[in-house]
Amino acid sequence: MTLPAGITLRPARSGDLPACEEIWRDGLNDYLVPLGQMEIPPDNPSLRLLHAHALATDPERFWVAVEAAAGGADDGGEIVAFGAAVQREAVWFLSMLFVRPGRQLGGLGRALLERILPMDRAGVTLAVATDPAQPISNGLYASIGMPARLPIFNLVGRPSRAAELPPLPAGIQARPFDAPGGSGRPSDLELDLELAALDRDVLGFAHAEDHAFVRGQGRLGFGYRDANGRLLGYGYTSEVGRIGPLAARDAALLAPIGADLLVSVPPRGASAIWVPGEAGPLMVALIRAGLRIEGFPVLLGWSAPFADFGRYVPISPGLL
Repeated sequence: MTLPAGITLRPARSGDLPACEEIWRDGLNDYLVPLGQMEIPPDNPSLRLLHAHALATDPERFWVAVEAAAGGADDGGEIVAFGAAVQREAVWFLSMLFVRPGRQLGGLGRALLERILPMDRAGVTLAVATDPAQPISNGLYASIGMPARLPIFNLVGRPSRAAELPPLPAGIQARPFDAPGGSGRPSDLELDLELAALDRDVLGFAHAEDHAFVRGQGRLGFGYRDANGRLLGYGYTSEVGRIGPLAARDAALLAPIGADLLVSVPPRGASAIWVPGEAGPLMVALIRAGLRIEGFPVLLGWSAPFADFGRYVPISPGLL
């Protein structure tokens, strides 16, 4: 696709990330504020960590669009758009695609998207999380085979009616990943293999690098095991209230895992968890317990089915 005059595309560098954060914030505020939504504040440390993670794991899928400065050197130009994707095994996921307000015509977003899409898509599933208030973006993603299919809702708050939370079934125990060693504790390698097997069963791919990412953010992992020590599910929570990802071998266990994580590590403020629409029992339990839906849902789209979202809760809309 032909780029607008004066625009070039190049791989992102670590020094570009502040500009990408600014474009993300300005792009969202440009349409959310007129809709009566709260303005996104300037400081977003979790977004910076997500961008740095995507750049570290998938540098070939993180590109920026630069408008050349006087003299034509892109190093001195302005970053006007960026796109970042991650690929985990056979699933390619578009983490973010944003164009600076005022530069959104001329096919710049499509050009960036085409640059970071897999060159050979045979056997690759494409997926994306997008905003329902962005029909142009939704149309773009649908045109390449990723129509919106499933909402995910941001639930926030603390349980004021804890009796509504489902308990763990008898015989199921939560064990912290970082518990002291012992004869019944799996080694780090054994745990990684267990998580990879469960993720492939529930999510369709293993993503050890993303488990390492959420642990590095301070999220605490718990494995949910039966009396024989078999891993039936896992989940992450944190002292700042972020919950996710969660996975359960049986869909009936997802809501009890979510409920347990909500109370196992009391946060300094509110809890927050992104719940797919297919995870109905979890959503019902959390809302009955006192959490509320905040903001618009995000829409997940994909080119082919790859995950059971009745058994999985993602890390965030930017990283499954």
